[in-house]
Amino acid sequence: MGELRFVWSESFKVRAYEVDVWGRASVLTVCNWLQEVAGNHATHLGWGIEDLQARGSTWLLSRLHLRVKRLPPWREEVRVETWPAGVHRLWAVREFRIHGADGGEVGVATSGWMVVNLASRRLVRPAAELAEAGRGMPPRAIEDEFEKLPTVGHGAFSRTIEVRTADLDINRHANNVSVVGWALEALPLEALEGRQLVGLEVEFRGETKGGDCVTSEAEPADAATFVHRLVREGDGREVAAARSRWRPAPARTS
Repeated sequence: MGELRFVWSESFKVRAYEVDVWGRASVLTVCNWLQEVAGNHATHLGWGIEDLQARGSTWLLSRLHLRVKRLPPWREEVRVETWPAGVHRLWAVREFRIHGADGGEVGVATSGWMVVNLASRRLVRPAAELAEAGRGMPPRAIEDEFEKLPTVGHGAFSRTIEVRTADLDINRHANNVSVVGWALEALPLEALEGRQLVGLEVEFRGETKGGDCVTSEAEPADAATFVHRLVREGDGREVAAARSRWRPAPARTS
């Protein structure tokens, strides 16, 4: 085994099937990049999902906070860097920086991951070496204490979504990127015309499985912000809350 790399990077080219209706990498594409590099780096360090499963536990993403300067267009190649940032309460913290083809910063993100016992489904305190891993690392990309996000009041926008088999991950519950997509799906296209996402915070609060139905609700908090929530219809459990921030989008050049 070679020398351990505590700052990890991978490159991605924006594919045609990864862009939104405006020809930019979709928010879900960016979230998939983050998930991919996080998993690959954890595996490199010996903390991958297979390593945890061998010990009877697994990773669950609990918090995600993304800030975007711009969404790269189709065919641009980006580089995503990631590193562990220690432990905050019960979260193993991981940071990200995204660089565009010109080397400039496209976006940054922070995330909080929890370790869950597979048999009991209870949280497990992260191992001491995860806390130590944050020492000597670059500073956090986003300083976030992961406080509880506000919830939706009257739900100006609403949509019902059925969890598909295609949404499920290796833990047999809905993949966190699907959950992000459901939260944003409540916003009608006309509400997003002329806007570009600049910030997204997600608090994952519960699991959903294939066949579950989820109500996605959203409402404006101010002129530039929406708050979101996802509620499982069977028992009324709130499975996620989110806050998205937007700005006027630049004009398309092609």
